[in-house]
Amino acid sequence: MLPIDFTCGKIRYRQEHLHGRNELIAKAIGWKKNLSLRVFDTTAGLGREAFLLAALGCEVVLFERHAVVAKALRNGLAHAKNEPALTPIINRMTLLETCAIAYLKNASFQAPDIIYCDPMFPPRSKSAAVKKEMQLLQSLVSPDVDTTELVTAARAVAQKRVVVKRAARCAPLVANPDLTYRGRSHCFDVYCRVIS
Repeated sequence: MLPIDFTCGKIRYRQEHLHGRNELIAKAIGWKKNLSLRVFDTTAGLGREAFLLAALGCEVVLFERHAVVAKALRNGLAHAKNEPALTPIINRMTLLETCAIAYLKNASFQAPDIIYCDPMFPPRSKSAAVKKEMQLLQSLVSPDVDTTELVTAARAVAQKRVVVKRAARCAPLVANPDLTYRGRSHCFDVYCRVIS
C-alpha cells in the first residue's frame, strides 16, 4: 500500500513552517494573504502540493485518476482529519477520483481561479535513487503522456492561471510560459489567462 501521511514527517514540517509569499508554489499561483483562491490540482498524486495550498487557505479540488493512488490519498486525508490542528486544512480539500482532462472538457462546474498540473517527471539519469514513496508511485503510475492535452484543457477553463511543475533540468513541458519560478530541483511554469 502507498503510504500517505500528512500528520508527520517532511510534509507536516513544511506545513508548520509555511512562509506564505516566500513559498515558490505560492508565488506561482499568485497567492496573497487574505486572498481566497479556488485551485484544481489535476494530478494529485501524493497530495503534497494540494495540502500546502490548503494550508495557505486555498480551496483545493484534487483529481486522481489512478484507483490505488486515489484510495491511498483518501485514507491519508481521513487520517489527517482526525487531528484537530489539521482538520481546517483537510476540510478545504476535496478529492475526485477521475481523469482531470475528461472532467475539464465535459463536466459542469464553477471554474477555478488556478489549475495546477504536476505530471510525472521523466526518469532520472543520475544514479541517485528517488525517495521510496516516489519510487512506489512511479511503479504504480505510468508516465504522463497527455500533459499537453491536460494543459490545453486547463487553459480553456482557469480564470487566472495554469501552473505546470517540471524538473529544473527539463525544458518547459508546454511552450512559451508567461512566467517561470525556479527552484533548485524544479520549476513552476505559469500560463496566465488572457482576457479578450
